[in-house]
Amino acid sequence: MTAELFGVILFLLPLAAASGWFLAKKQKKTPESSSTVNPEYLKGLSYLVDEDADKAIEVFVGLLQVDNDTVETHLALGNLFRRQGEVDRALRIHQNLVARPNLEPIYRNRASFELGSDYLRAGVLDRAEQMFLELADKGIFLDKTLPGLISIYEQERDWEKAIEISRRLEPVQGHSLRPITAQYFCEMAEDARRQKNSTVDGLKLIKLALNEHRECVRASLLEGLLHEKAGDHQAAIHAYKRILKQDPDFLSEILSPLERCYKSLGAEDKWRREIESMIKNHNDASLHIAYSRALLSNNQGKAAMEYLASYLQDRPNWLGFYHLLDLARQSPDEELSGPLEGVRSTLDQMISASGLYHCSNCGFEGRTLHWQCPRCKYWNSMTPLKDIVPMPSDHTYV
Repeated sequence: MTAELFGVILFLLPLAAASGWFLAKKQKKTPESSSTVNPEYLKGLSYLVDEDADKAIEVFVGLLQVDNDTVETHLALGNLFRRQGEVDRALRIHQNLVARPNLEPIYRNRASFELGSDYLRAGVLDRAEQMFLELADKGIFLDKTLPGLISIYEQERDWEKAIEISRRLEPVQGHSLRPITAQYFCEMAEDARRQKNSTVDGLKLIKLALNEHRECVRASLLEGLLHEKAGDHQAAIHAYKRILKQDPDFLSEILSPLERCYKSLGAEDKWRREIESMIKNHNDASLHIAYSRALLSNNQGKAAMEYLASYLQDRPNWLGFYHLLDLARQSPDEELSGPLEGVRSTLDQMISASGLYHCSNCGFEGRTLHWQCPRCKYWNSMTPLKDIVPMPSDHTYV
């Protein structure tokens, strides 16, 4: 017996008991009826003994009349179906409850919410939205219906509605959702960035994002990209450097953009001085790797290797070791031996197959910076990894 089937049967035991109680209550207290057991009830028990949960469910639910005394059982059964992925069955149960005119309002509202959750699970977003909106407008189950609506609008990429509902949810949850609404403004700025002549609109949206949450790293990255697109590299540098104060964990994300901007301005020497300044305040391996690369680009290959080797003696780092071997490989005065070239090649493969970003909430790792974790759907939980993390053999990075 599988664990899933065992769980279903455990649930069906009280359902069977409830069915028997309901039948006993309906029977008249006569000598003849007291010794008679409904054959359908016996059939349901037989299915339960034979571990045929599907048929047992059909029998027991058929025996239970839907009213205020049995609605809890029907609701629980519908939720069980939805959790197990049997959304069609959950829909039928909850639709049946909603259609019952004799149910008390509290039960009808609960059934409506569960029906909306079924539609959401099934991907029927318009119907789920309708059910949740009707309940939210009545002020019912706001702690559940409003997050449900936000989930719908995120899937539909309707960021304005997501912001509107988030405003309503804040007083319900009792804490600020501005770090998330800032992401919604960034999503709109991303959409604007893909359009031609969109720099002005994108920058307006980024300003709104920073007004929501001034520590929004994504907003600063987008601002830098938009300024680069417009050819204003000095403004781009200012936006990128802001990230050092917002969240130093994202330092590695701004090194390539900053180098790109300084080179566009013809200020390579200023770029090296900028790295030296950052190293004084942030002892991050990516900074030391970037500085050694800057030395190499200035035809100082030997100095680059000596600098990086000195750093790695104090702070060993696989990523730094790979770059040290790569520096030696590119230097005209050095030559990697066969074994060292093999190590460099192996590290290169590991880097290509390694996660670059990590979700602090669920542990998901990926090679793309997702601002909303693809697995747990949390916002602002993905951060860059500091070193190589080998990928499990059964894992696919996105």
